[in-house]
Amino acid sequence: MGKIFDLESPLMRALTRLADVMWVNILTLIFAIPLIFEQILFLGPAIGPVLFDGAELDYNYFLSAVLWAWIFGIICSSILGPACTAMHFVLLKIVRDEDSYITKTYFRSFKENFKQGLILQVIKFAIAGILVLDFFILNNLNGFYRYAIIALSVLLYMVSLYVFPILSKFVNTNAATLKNSLLMAILAFPKTILMTIISSIPFIVFYFFDFKAVPVLILLGIAGPSYLNAMLYNGTFKRFEPEEENLSEEEELDAAIKKLDEE
Repeated sequence: MGKIFDLESPLMRALTRLADVMWVNILTLIFAIPLIFEQILFLGPAIGPVLFDGAELDYNYFLSAVLWAWIFGIICSSILGPACTAMHFVLLKIVRDEDSYITKTYFRSFKENFKQGLILQVIKFAIAGILVLDFFILNNLNGFYRYAIIALSVLLYMVSLYVFPILSKFVNTNAATLKNSLLMAILAFPKTILMTIISSIPFIVFYFFDFKAVPVLILLGIAGPSYLNAMLYNGTFKRFEPEEENLSEEEELDAAIKKLDEE
């Protein structure tokens, strides 16, 4: 019995990993608060009466609410870019059993990728908003257009799953990061489909359990699926990472002395 609760036992290691993922989720959720409140502020009055009072949806009012939620959401969601980049950086380290201080590592990655993460998040949210608005605006037109938008949205969503993980691990321009996200989504297509399904788990859970699922989503709603996705893209990333040189202790010492001399 004592070995089960030993710090190096599989159970304790799994619980420690779960606690780390929960903490990463809370850190990321903090940066999502501005977007959450902004979306509630604009969409709440349009959707609330329909959900809770059974009122009839005022389509024009709803469409106007979506438009303003998108416009202000571009600004409010921007900070999520570096936050999600930091989240994926830490989660990949957890998957690979690379020792690190979770909070310190998170904010170091947040700082290093702040500008690029901000820009890429603005691009992602802007494109997503356009697709959502197009879907609702074209809702009364021929079904072909709706299905085309849905298909394009799913494709772009698959590509978006790789944007922040790639940014967290590889040094590239924004254009190259987007291009590589597309290529990786195609290259690992079976995994990409599975990642898409996994990333939808929080929405499915909320759909079936409603607000009863909120405590679980607060602890695992963002980082939980992202951790599972990191387990999937980890192998793909390793194929593109430069191989680390295995140096002897003597070679490492010589390299360290050379570096000190250069300074």
